[in-house]
Amino acid sequence: MFHEARLTLPVKHFPRQQRGLSLAFLLFAIIIVGLLAAALVQINAQSNLANAQQVISTRAFFAAESGAQLQGLRIFPVGGGAGVCANQNYTFTTNGVNGCTANTTCTATTIGGTNYYQVTSAGQCNAGQPLQATRTIEVRMQNLN
Repeated sequence: MFHEARLTLPVKHFPRQQRGLSLAFLLFAIIIVGLLAAALVQINAQSNLANAQQVISTRAFFAAESGAQLQGLRIFPVGGGAGVCANQNYTFTTNGVNGCTANTTCTATTIGGTNYYQVTSAGQCNAGQPLQATRTIEVRMQNLN
């Protein structure tokens, strides 16, 4: 009669320790990528915070500088006449320094018949907010006329 022939293919058997290795590797890779993504989000948030603080700090510096210049205009009026050396507070409403303040102090000193004025101006922006800045500058002035 007919003899039945069977074709058998070799079956590879994986050792027990290699079963599920690709699943473990995939899980490990997903965890690593997730940790890297979380770290990048944290770095981005810190960078945004640092940039915001830098902007507020620059605004406070310009507020302090503007306060000192305004105090200089009080000491040496453009139209001439007697100037005033007195403490003054300024609140700004112009673009760039809107909402910032400058507190100035003025001290007059006479040395050898020459009047010198020392102006200290403290500019502050975002007072009472989580991100705020105060910058102080000091200027010494003398009438050159």
